[in-house]
Amino acid sequence: MRWIDHWLGLPLCFALGLLVTLVRRILPRRARTVSGTTTIAVFKFFGLGSITEATPLLRAVRQRYPESRLAFITFGANEPLLRRLDLCSDVRLIRTSSPVRFVMDVLSEILWLRRHDVEAAIDLEFFSKFSTLMAFLSGARVRVGFHLNDFWRYSLVTHPIYFNYYRHLTDVYEQAAQQLDVPIIDHTLKGFDPGDEARNSAKQSLEQRGWKSNSTLLGINVNAGELSFERRWTLDGYAELIQKLLRRHSDLTIVLTGAPSEKPYVDSLVGRVPIEDRARVIVVAGLWSLDEFVAGLHLFDGFVTNDSGPLHLAAAAGVPIVSIWGPSRPDFYAPRVGAIRKIYGNYPCSPCVGMFTTFEGMWCNHRAWCMEAIEPDTVLDAVEAMLAEVDGNKRESACARTIHGQQG
Repeated sequence: MRWIDHWLGLPLCFALGLLVTLVRRILPRRARTVSGTTTIAVFKFFGLGSITEATPLLRAVRQRYPESRLAFITFGANEPLLRRLDLCSDVRLIRTSSPVRFVMDVLSEILWLRRHDVEAAIDLEFFSKFSTLMAFLSGARVRVGFHLNDFWRYSLVTHPIYFNYYRHLTDVYEQAAQQLDVPIIDHTLKGFDPGDEARNSAKQSLEQRGWKSNSTLLGINVNAGELSFERRWTLDGYAELIQKLLRRHSDLTIVLTGAPSEKPYVDSLVGRVPIEDRARVIVVAGLWSLDEFVAGLHLFDGFVTNDSGPLHLAAAAGVPIVSIWGPSRPDFYAPRVGAIRKIYGNYPCSPCVGMFTTFEGMWCNHRAWCMEAIEPDTVLDAVEAMLAEVDGNKRESACARTIHGQQG
């Protein structure tokens, strides 16, 4: 998809950019204002985490333009999250399972957008030619997108926003909102209630695998989306971390999460854990749905994760987190809400994901030296501090309930 985006998207954007430039010189410019009475389209195709970080923007647009139809155009893999967030009037999907379906869905979405009188298009992809093309072909009079000093981007965007590498992602998104006269007051990430059925299912699946509800439960996500596998901390590092935690805490159970496609990778970690410790390691990768994962987050006393979508879902759920960083920079992408401890392998070539280049791992040949350099004991100390804080909060809560009961 990246190959197609570059080699096919670049000449298409360039050709359209020339056409637009010529038309602008000949014809008078149209008014580029937003009345908020028709359709506002948002384009974001990659990253559950980025979509979660965009929820303050989506919520603010809905509040500023309540009469407008807010349509989110994305790939099919993001549908469950967007449906559960319930922030958009329409979730429009482009399937990537085959080239034929992809082309058919693209054409179908362009026709749908043209029929629904799109006033404004917000392109939240940083480098994608595909999203730029979709925003342009939507017919939107106002096209908000990140400024790049490239003809293919600035010729097709009417309202450029500065992609500041040294500000947080939500600050960058806030610039997009300002272009539509949308103030963002509430910066909290929107989570969702997974429902009683998912809560019961997640709890039962853990209990059936040996978890006792009065013991400490630690979730671990060893995965990172295929956008950049370089974001994964080493399996040997996770195996050593798990072994030391289980030896130190007799009441600790560890839950390894992941999508169905990630289960083989998760299983390969379990094979590195000593046999005598595996009874307290529960694998739910490939077992839990999105709703069950969110329900499971509310059962966790803490969550250890790489930079990935589950990190942002955990932050939205208010779970204490230890996050591990290397190819991406936490100052830009780590959630600003919740209790988050960040461990960063700050190599000179970092960040290399979604920032200065789209070719992550170009200096290390995808070895991710920055992640290999992070010592298990460094992560262990952060997890111990997190668990100690959680335990202290539990004792304070229990003491407050006891005092309240005596007073009652």
